Amino acid sequence: MGIAYKLAAATGAIVSLTSAAWAQELTVSAWGGFFEETLAAEIYPGFTAETGIAVRSIAQPEDSTWMTQLMAAARAGQAPADLSLVVDEVLIRGNEVGLWAELDPAMMPGTGNLKDGYVQLNDAGKAYAVGALAFYTTFVTNTNYAADAPSSWAELWEPKWDGKLGIVTTPNSGLLEVTAQTFFGGYDILETRDGIEQVIAKIAELKPQVSLWYRDEGQFQQSLESGELNAGLYYHDVTMLSVWDGLPVATTFPAEGGIVSDAYWVVPRDSENIAAAEKFLDYMSRPETQALMARMMGTFPVVPRDSMDLTDEEFDAVGSDIAPIRVQTHIHLREGDWLETKYQEMIAQ
Repeated sequence: MGIAYKLAAATGAIVSLTSAAWAQELTVSAWGGFFEETLAAEIYPGFTAETGIAVRSIAQPEDSTWMTQLMAAARAGQAPADLSLVVDEVLIRGNEVGLWAELDPAMMPGTGNLKDGYVQLNDAGKAYAVGALAFYTTFVTNTNYAADAPSSWAELWEPKWDGKLGIVTTPNSGLLEVTAQTFFGGYDILETRDGIEQVIAKIAELKPQVSLWYRDEGQFQQSLESGELNAGLYYHDVTMLSVWDGLPVATTFPAEGGIVSDAYWVVPRDSENIAAAEKFLDYMSRPETQALMARMMGTFPVVPRDSMDLTDEEFDAVGSDIAPIRVQTHIHLREGDWLETKYQEMIAQ
């Protein structure tokens, strides 16, 4: 009787543990709107089907607000999500103050598929961030005005755009780096304030051509499609959607490269679901998952091209093999308010 009872109890415990694992849930946050909705509808279900781990998808606010919320939650010993999608600036700032959990690369073999640099390791060899995706900003044009695609970013400075350029009003748009790469031989000039001022002065030469300094992305998109603007800087993936809708726009990767932005998955340090989060990161790092994201969301994969089954047309729709221009986030963080002030003074003068 005692043995039977113990066996029954043991069996019940095993069933209970199995059910608990099956019922486990991860809360995953991502940028709201189409992005978060598509991840929830098209990407996460495959992970749940394979692992039995449910995903509760939530939308997170814009980057600075989300960073503030993450820090406040950490002070209270809480995690607003088990995983979060963050850009370079949030990743770096969060790491500096110890916001991110340590992850075991051995438990995430799929991350071995990622390109170099997309698994961020600390001195102890633990991962604190895993590359999620990339996206491009390119030289976009209205094809009713300019039938020929520009070959170089230098063409942005030519007067042929008839005073109808649209340029992002913030200094971290990538234009600073485009200008340094195109006219000053690379990013080194941005390492000093004197050099930054030289680059900003070069950007100031665009001002007679710029009719819209924009923060509202929708305003730029609508103005380009209608012909109120002839060219500018904008997201490649969003522009491709307009191209497929038959609108008179084009997106071009100049010889110097498009401006690439990276996003990473991080796990807040107070998450109680580290093991499940590692399973999620393993799944999201696989070439087949990266290819699915490219097809369904227009994101650029962070695994090598030859590891995926994307056709040439599918690959060209989301990115390019041309070496990209990268926003020098460490400079923007280091120079902070000074850089913002100088940039806005240039625009206002």
